[in-house]
Amino acid sequence: MKCLLPTILVALTAMPSYAFERMMRSDCQIGFEKLADIMQPNDPDIAAMSHGIRVTPQGWCEMRSGTAGLENAKFDTLEWRAEGITRWTRDGIPPLALEVRMTGLDPDEMQGGMNTGRPNVDVEVLLRQLPDAGMIVVERAVMANSAGDSMTVSGAFERVFLSSPSMMQVSMGSTAFKAGLLSMTLEGTHENPFGFGVDVEMQGVPQAQRDAAFDIISKLPDGVVDSASRAELTAYAGDLPKPVGTLEVSVSSVHGLGLMQVGMWMYNSLEAVMADDDGGSEMEILLHGITVEADWTPDAHVAD
Repeated sequence: MKCLLPTILVALTAMPSYAFERMMRSDCQIGFEKLADIMQPNDPDIAAMSHGIRVTPQGWCEMRSGTAGLENAKFDTLEWRAEGITRWTRDGIPPLALEVRMTGLDPDEMQGGMNTGRPNVDVEVLLRQLPDAGMIVVERAVMANSAGDSMTVSGAFERVFLSSPSMMQVSMGSTAFKAGLLSMTLEGTHENPFGFGVDVEMQGVPQAQRDAAFDIISKLPDGVVDSASRAELTAYAGDLPKPVGTLEVSVSSVHGLGLMQVGMWMYNSLEAVMADDDGGSEMEILLHGITVEADWTPDAHVAD
């Protein structure tokens, strides 16, 4: 397997990580309540959910399914910890680092209540910011199940300034994606093991899934993906809907993919739909300055 990790991610992930301190229950509760006030204002269950927060022996904030306010939660446990939590609880700006773990997510529930028997998924995310560099680093975002399926994502965003609420508003327009890496290992027993929003009508129709993937790959501009990586993506698509092996996809942007570029893509896509035009220029606008590299390594038994 090739090593597709972008240079910028090699440098950023090699930097010393923050040492998380043990969380205090009061900080857990205040932090949760401030977030809930933004996400779900006036929710009558917030007080009960906050009261049920505990601190684990390892110093993580924890919420459990089945406790007051979470009787019908779609997860088993939710844990988090932060470095510089008072930045959030006192000043209303994000902490320097945040780690979140969630267990017991049901892929069938995430796809609207299907019944496929897929094993539950656990999620772990670690984010940290580099204030002097104006960057947010996704050190890792992992989804995994007991069957051996896993997906790991890392990435870097630049021009992110979170030193005050006003600077956070500025960053909403300036933030740009710089580089990322996706690594996905699939065991092949379960179709769509992570519960992504695949069209339900397409679920279980192998050729339809392969054709849809081939169509997307064919529309990637030559300047974005070279022939070798296109062949790797095509080989992976040919093994759908239950590929067995490991797919790695590296994405990097010369100028940074920002909201302006995405907005232009959405505007031109809308115009193309209204004009019934499938010329493909919208994809070139969205992916201008972006390079995609891919490597698909099928399981040795399948390859043989």
